[in-house]
Amino acid sequence: MASEITRGRRIGLDFGEVRIGLSLSDLDSILVSPLATLTNDEKFKSNFKKILAQNMPVYIAIGWPIHLSGSLSAKSQSVKDFATGLKSYVDVPIYLIDERLTTTDAYAQMRDAGKSMKQSKEIIDQLAAVGILNLALSLEKSDKGLGNPI
Repeated sequence: MASEITRGRRIGLDFGEVRIGLSLSDLDSILVSPLATLTNDEKFKSNFKKILAQNMPVYIAIGWPIHLSGSLSAKSQSVKDFATGLKSYVDVPIYLIDERLTTTDAYAQMRDAGKSMKQSKEIIDQLAAVGILNLALSLEKSDKGLGNPI
């Protein structure tokens, strides 16, 4: 049986070497929406801190790329390193969420909406972040645990 979850916003991240997609839940964790795409550069930290201050999330869920076989990759380690660095300036829990197929699903959504790859580029990372945060909320509501804490 699902338990009550803490009221408050949650932030989802889809990490990329160039761009990081963000999503945000509503206060009751019913709806997850695309939030922003930030460039993964020297301005990321200050831009992300502004988003944190505006939204005060309960936690952050970061997509953790795992092979379909369940094994880890170099990208898995990059995400873990990023999450560990994030922990140095974030005061809320951070969880790594198995993101298998979230980007593939996001591309399928855009294709179904009649958008080309070029048109999808601006929002695809945000849609992947929506998928990641939806997975995290499902895990949280089902008492299965949120994944791997950092």
